[in-house]
Amino acid sequence: MGNLMRVMLRHRAVVTVALVSVLLTNLLVIGRVSPADPTKGDLPLAARCQGGGPGCAEQPMLPAPVGGMPQFDTPPAPAFGALVMIPPAPPSAPGDPPPASIERPPALSVA
Repeated sequence: MGNLMRVMLRHRAVVTVALVSVLLTNLLVIGRVSPADPTKGDLPLAARCQGGGPGCAEQPMLPAPVGGMPQFDTPPAPAFGALVMIPPAPPSAPGDPPPASIERPPALSVA
């Protein structure tokens, strides 16, 4: 291993040219190869088209509910100076009620 590193360090220019040529070959030639057809294979359509991509025009989705999607009224647009309804503060929780009677400790009898 040490001998190989020594040879590579002596011939740095050759090693650099070799690495750059491999990188350019990788980018120019291998990048142009067309990928395999995603619509063919043993996986079901939902598994192949997870996330979209070529061959998947639309995602397989759950059908919409029978009655359609729920409709909600949109809130009114905010306006400067318009009156705003503020709900009243909830009543504060009552504290613990005072004890009904004061309990006195039993008197000790001196024997």
